[in-house]
Amino acid sequence: MKLPFKEYNANPKNKRTCDCVIRALTIATGLKYEAVYKELFDISLKTGYMLNEKRVEDKFLEAHGFIKMKQPRKNDNTKYTINEIRLICKDDVIVIRCAHHLTCVKTGVLIDTWNCGYKTINNYYVLGGAK
Repeated sequence: MKLPFKEYNANPKNKRTCDCVIRALTIATGLKYEAVYKELFDISLKTGYMLNEKRVEDKFLEAHGFIKMKQPRKNDNTKYTINEIRLICKDDVIVIRCAHHLTCVKTGVLIDTWNCGYKTINNYYVLGGAK
Protein backbone atom coordinates (compact mmCIF):
# COMPACT_ATOMS: atom_id res chain seq x y z
CA MET A 1 0.00 0.00 0.00
CA LYS A 2 2.17 2.79 -1.31
CA LEU A 3 1.32 6.44 -0.91
CA PRO A 4 1.01 8.44 -4.10
CA PHE A 5 4.27 10.32 -4.63
CA LYS A 6 4.75 13.77 -6.14
CA GLU A 7 8.27 14.87 -6.93
CA TYR A 8 8.66 18.52 -5.94
CA ASN A 9 11.61 20.67 -4.96
CA ALA A 10 10.55 23.69 -2.88
CA ASN A 11 14.06 25.13 -3.15
CA PRO A 12 13.57 28.37 -5.13
CA LYS A 13 16.82 27.79 -7.05
CA ASN A 14 15.86 24.15 -7.65
CA LYS A 15 19.08 23.06 -5.92
CA ARG A 16 19.57 19.52 -4.63
CA THR A 17 21.13 20.23 -1.27
CA CYS A 18 20.76 19.27 2.40
CA ASP A 19 17.63 21.38 2.93
CA CYS A 20 14.98 18.73 3.62
CA VAL A 21 13.88 20.50 6.82
CA ILE A 22 13.19 23.76 5.00
CA ARG A 23 11.55 21.98 2.04
CA ALA A 24 9.25 19.84 4.22
CA LEU A 25 8.22 22.79 6.39
CA THR A 26 7.60 24.94 3.30
CA ILE A 27 5.27 22.29 1.90
CA ALA A 28 3.54 21.72 5.26
CA THR A 29 2.88 25.38 6.05
CA GLY A 30 2.44 26.85 2.58
CA LEU A 31 4.92 29.58 3.49
CA LYS A 32 7.64 30.70 1.10
CA TYR A 33 10.96 28.85 1.34
CA GLU A 34 12.77 32.03 2.36
CA ALA A 35 10.26 32.78 5.16
CA VAL A 36 10.68 29.28 6.60
CA TYR A 37 14.47 29.55 6.35
CA LYS A 38 14.43 32.93 8.15
CA GLU A 39 12.11 31.72 10.91
CA LEU A 40 14.27 28.63 11.50
CA PHE A 41 17.34 30.86 11.53
CA ASP A 42 15.74 33.17 14.11
CA ILE A 43 14.83 30.21 16.34
CA SER A 44 18.37 28.92 15.89
CA LEU A 45 19.86 32.24 17.01
CA LYS A 46 17.59 32.37 20.09
CA THR A 47 18.20 28.78 21.17
CA GLY A 48 21.81 28.25 20.11
CA TYR A 49 20.91 25.08 18.18
CA MET A 50 21.51 24.66 14.45
CA LEU A 51 18.48 25.38 12.29
CA ASN A 52 18.15 21.76 11.13
CA GLU A 53 18.14 20.27 14.65
CA LYS A 54 15.01 18.58 15.97
CA ARG A 55 14.65 21.10 18.81
CA VAL A 56 14.44 23.95 16.29
CA GLU A 57 12.00 22.02 14.08
CA ASP A 58 9.85 21.30 17.15
CA LYS A 59 9.63 24.99 18.07
CA PHE A 60 8.81 25.97 14.49
CA LEU A 61 6.12 23.32 14.09
CA GLU A 62 4.57 24.06 17.48
CA ALA A 63 4.39 27.76 16.58
CA HIS A 64 2.51 26.80 13.41
CA GLY A 65 -0.09 24.65 15.13
CA PHE A 66 1.45 21.19 14.76
CA ILE A 67 1.35 18.54 17.47
CA LYS A 68 4.26 16.11 17.84
CA MET A 69 3.29 12.44 17.93
CA LYS A 70 5.40 9.54 19.21
CA GLN A 71 6.82 6.88 16.94
CA PRO A 72 3.91 4.62 16.01
CA ARG A 73 4.16 0.87 16.59
CA LYS A 74 2.06 -1.98 15.29
CA ASN A 75 0.47 -4.58 17.61
CA ASP A 76 3.49 -6.84 17.10
CA ASN A 77 5.78 -3.91 18.06
CA THR A 78 7.15 -3.48 14.53
CA LYS A 79 7.43 0.02 13.13
CA TYR A 80 5.44 1.72 10.39
CA THR A 81 6.94 3.04 7.17
CA ILE A 82 6.00 6.38 5.67
CA ASN A 83 3.93 4.52 3.05
CA GLU A 84 1.78 3.20 5.93
CA ILE A 85 1.10 6.59 7.59
CA ARG A 86 -2.56 6.63 6.44
CA LEU A 87 -3.18 3.50 8.55
CA ILE A 88 -2.56 5.53 11.70
CA CYS A 89 -3.19 9.14 10.71
CA LYS A 90 -5.82 10.59 8.38
CA ASP A 91 -4.82 14.24 8.86
CA ASP A 92 -4.43 16.42 5.77
CA VAL A 93 -0.94 17.68 6.66
CA ILE A 94 1.63 15.39 8.26
CA VAL A 95 5.32 16.17 8.74
CA ILE A 96 7.33 12.98 9.20
CA ARG A 97 10.76 12.51 10.72
CA CYS A 98 12.69 9.45 9.57
CA ALA A 99 16.40 8.61 9.72
CA HIS A 100 18.39 11.62 8.49
CA HIS A 101 15.38 13.17 6.78
CA LEU A 102 12.19 15.23 7.20
CA THR A 103 9.33 14.94 4.71
CA CYS A 104 5.69 15.94 4.27
CA VAL A 105 2.49 14.10 3.39
CA LYS A 106 -0.25 16.49 2.30
CA THR A 107 -3.79 15.34 1.45
CA GLY A 108 -2.57 11.75 1.21
CA VAL A 109 0.36 12.46 -1.14
CA LEU A 110 4.05 12.17 -0.23
CA ILE A 111 5.67 15.34 -1.56
CA ASP A 112 9.47 15.45 -1.72
CA THR A 113 12.45 15.48 -4.08
CA TRP A 114 12.70 11.68 -3.80
CA ASN A 115 10.38 8.86 -2.79
CA CYS A 116 11.27 8.05 0.82
CA GLY A 117 8.06 6.10 1.47
CA TYR A 118 9.95 2.92 2.35
CA LYS A 119 11.70 4.58 5.32
CA THR A 120 10.63 3.94 8.91
CA ILE A 121 8.71 6.69 10.73
CA ASN A 122 10.56 7.97 13.80
CA ASN A 123 7.91 10.46 14.89
CA TYR A 124 5.47 12.72 13.12
CA TYR A 125 3.60 16.00 13.49
CA VAL A 126 -0.02 16.71 12.70
CA LEU A 127 -1.65 20.06 12.14
CA GLY A 128 -4.21 20.90 14.78
CA GLY A 129 -2.61 22.41 17.86
CA ALA A 130 -3.31 25.89 19.19
CA LYS A 131 -0.90 28.62 18.13
